[in-house]
Amino acid sequence: MSSVKRGWCGPCHIRCGLLVYFEGDRAVKVTGDPNHPINKGSVCSKGLLILEHLYHPDRINFPLKRIGERGKGRWERVSWGQALDGIASKIRDIRAKYGPEAIAFCGGTYRTYSWAARRFFNLLSSPNLTGPGVICHCPSDALESATYGSMAHSDLRNASCIVLWGHAPSESYPIPEWTEIVTAKKRGAKIIVVDPRLTKETQIADLWLQVRPGTDAALMIGWIKTIIEEELYDREFVEKWTVGFDKLKEHVKSFSLDEISKITWISKDKIVEGARIYATTKPAALTWGLGCDRQGVNLAHTARARAILRAITGNLDVKGGDLIGIPNPLFGEFIADVEMELNERLPSEQRRKQIGGDKYRMFSYMGWELISESIKKVPKTYMKSPTAHRTAQANPRALWEAIICGRPYPVKAMIVQAGNPLLSLANTKLVYGALKRLELLVVMDYYMTPTAELADYVLPAASTLERSDIAMRGPRIYACPKAMDPLYERKDDYYLWRELGLRLDQEEYWPWKTIEEVCDYRLKPLGITFKELVEKYEIFAPPEYKKYEKYGFGTPSGKVEIYSSILEKLGYDPLPSYIEPPERPEISMEYPLTLITGGRFMPMYHSELRQISPAREKNPDPIVDINSETAKRLGISDGDWVWVETRFGRIKQRARLTNEVHPGVVHVQHGWWFPEISGEDPILHGVFISNANVLCPDDPEYCSREIGGWPLTAIKCKVYKY
Repeated sequence: MSSVKRGWCGPCHIRCGLLVYFEGDRAVKVTGDPNHPINKGSVCSKGLLILEHLYHPDRINFPLKRIGERGKGRWERVSWGQALDGIASKIRDIRAKYGPEAIAFCGGTYRTYSWAARRFFNLLSSPNLTGPGVICHCPSDALESATYGSMAHSDLRNASCIVLWGHAPSESYPIPEWTEIVTAKKRGAKIIVVDPRLTKETQIADLWLQVRPGTDAALMIGWIKTIIEEELYDREFVEKWTVGFDKLKEHVKSFSLDEISKITWISKDKIVEGARIYATTKPAALTWGLGCDRQGVNLAHTARARAILRAITGNLDVKGGDLIGIPNPLFGEFIADVEMELNERLPSEQRRKQIGGDKYRMFSYMGWELISESIKKVPKTYMKSPTAHRTAQANPRALWEAIICGRPYPVKAMIVQAGNPLLSLANTKLVYGALKRLELLVVMDYYMTPTAELADYVLPAASTLERSDIAMRGPRIYACPKAMDPLYERKDDYYLWRELGLRLDQEEYWPWKTIEEVCDYRLKPLGITFKELVEKYEIFAPPEYKKYEKYGFGTPSGKVEIYSSILEKLGYDPLPSYIEPPERPEISMEYPLTLITGGRFMPMYHSELRQISPAREKNPDPIVDINSETAKRLGISDGDWVWVETRFGRIKQRARLTNEVHPGVVHVQHGWWFPEISGEDPILHGVFISNANVLCPDDPEYCSREIGGWPLTAIKCKVYKY
């Protein structure tokens, strides 16, 4: 019997609505849901692969327990009960011997119930949760919250000027963000793109600033300097709603546009032109971009300078600008992720044990507590604290060292869920060494990834067609209903945390048996059930603007803190600056090129989809983009396999000759492993062959002093034939 059910797409963060067509119990086709408020019937190439993923023969369908030596690919199938009992027993033993802080978590890109992981670990009394968020979105969340109380989100539909800074939504979020930008261009909006590479975005831009990798903070300071000196700032907003403007004005005097031009490879005239367009074309949206969060030493300076640009131009929380806080007071009643985390259950003495928290204080519980206390001054219907899961993390490098060396204390167990740290975190060899030393490694995933190959237990995860959730985007809360029950013995993430919690004395904190019951609980203050939300698709509440006029900002001063008292209290520079990337001049002689990595390429998403045939047909091999003239000088032809080498390692990828990159820059695709290659240790599906993170350092001198994020850009390298 044929039927059509609603589902949702999960290979990125947007959560587009799908229609899933069934013949009997088998899904046979997916299309975009024309009634869905976000994608309105569209679906991108990632979404079209969702059935290949659902039924792929390599999916993990049953719990597995390692037998024999770690990493040798010998497993026995066990029941969920056996797996959970064994995991809980080992956690209990480690907790008794070393303390709860000896048990850690590593996640992925927060497309799971990350609040449930944090809830479990808070109740366990461990502060040591980590993941790749330290280089993606989360640092901006923390730093913008310190500046004006929340992270801003660009109102692209109503903007007259859009600045895409280190952001290429044509490859990362084609629906709806890229379509919104194309529509804005057609109605006359000005488009400025800041990117080292020629992209689809640059091809529709009114101005393209081909910035030298790693120098975005300097360019932003050039914009700030121009806007102040030419008096293009919003004087009324600055005088009434900011603190520290005079200090900023004095601070930028020490930077000359001529010097900034030399640093950034952008002419002085273009720097000024970009600043003028942005400051005078109202309203203007300055988007978040991944490229800004992977800056290493300049990460925090870049995020802070971007926040200041939004504020001094008067584009903060205005229609068509960058919106902050909860869009409508109604949505403030929804029980948010931060409220589900139960952060109050983690004792202060355990918070202070968070590994790396003493060094990278802005991205630790110390920073999160200062932000949260400030936000409590304003109504929860206007602003809520950022989640601890996103803004108070153990530092990955410090965590691996604790596992290996036992300092500052031993870490003996790790649960990895929806993550693949051998591919997603810098310094792959260090990650590998740490994972092998754990007494307990649990991985919950779709496939036997390189990380899973080293596990003691591997647990089968339900995909998005097999589990439900709720999403919030702008002025909408919308349902993400499962289209079917999980196949085989796959389970959703909530099941894992609840069942472990029940086995580890947390019973009273897990009263909901299913994720749908959790959704009902979270929606109850809005007077609607999850089933009712599914039927009506969404709750829409028109956004309110300039909410700060009623409540101020969720900062210590109640204003936009250009001069950040939170950063100052934590011992960091309260004004944004620029730090030259740490590679010394003599390094450039041996490694003359500049490497960037992390750029998206459809339909891949990080290290996902390498098993999916249509995705591999489009992307059969890992690609390094090299300028055609540079390649000619190096004797490299299009399609050659080449070595890409930094001081930290080398990998091989296939050369693509192009004029899309600067002659001094190469772009390396990330996330590459090879499911078709043996998974036995040390081969691990070729995790060391083409993995960009083999090239990336996580030494403290390369990392953000405030956050701990490492660079995926401005790394010196050389390229030569394989």
